[in-house]
Amino acid sequence: MPRKSVNYKMGRENRKGPAMEFARERKNGWEYYHAPELTARGVVHGFFTRDCPSLLSDNESRSFLDVFSLDRLVTLHQEHGDMIHTVGPADRPDTGDGILMFKPGIAGVIKTADCMSIVLADPAFPLTAIVHAGWRGTLKRITSKAVDMMAERGAARGRITALLGPSIRGCCYTVGAEVREAFLKEDFPEGIFHDRDGLTYLDLKDANTWLLTGSGVTTILDTGLCTFCSEDPLFASYRKGARNERQINFVGIK
Repeated sequence: MPRKSVNYKMGRENRKGPAMEFARERKNGWEYYHAPELTARGVVHGFFTRDCPSLLSDNESRSFLDVFSLDRLVTLHQEHGDMIHTVGPADRPDTGDGILMFKPGIAGVIKTADCMSIVLADPAFPLTAIVHAGWRGTLKRITSKAVDMMAERGAARGRITALLGPSIRGCCYTVGAEVREAFLKEDFPEGIFHDRDGLTYLDLKDANTWLLTGSGVTTILDTGLCTFCSEDPLFASYRKGARNERQINFVGIK
């Protein structure tokens, strides 16, 4: 399948960052979105569509590692919390919602079906991380925690690039009054919510962009893809009925 380039304008929070865009590619049956400029700098990453394997079998895992020239992958039993594991060659964490990698050849994998996955990379160091940021993880500031952990290991906040993966977006993500109250109690800005037709909508992109900029990250690239209302549909959406489906998101160092 020929490579398809998909262009997205960067949001107002991201104007200090370099002009990057996403591309949609297919490699041996694995279809994914990535930022080619970051890939060229040795950060192997992707946000996969729902047509890709789920990594449930050893054969699927081996295919994934071979296609992306990696040695091993790390997955977690995700809990909608803020636990982030630092993973080297011998580490095999079990539960949590974030993975930080400081050695080449390791892929940190997060599975989603409406929640946002966020890739963080300082390719000059090199150091990478990926987090699972649904509303609960976002409320617990898992994204800020990941940036802080990278900085503690030597990454420069101003060099970190953040990639915001497909998720249910502010156009479709209705929440209850208790969710709004919880975020405002934790000093998130009112602007991450909007009201329409008597319903309240939460924008995970805006909430996590606010966390990232507050943590010193100025290069933020958003796929702009909504898992609920995207065409095809490209992605699994829990709220749209895909209760048992997940798509794969990953990052590693080449």
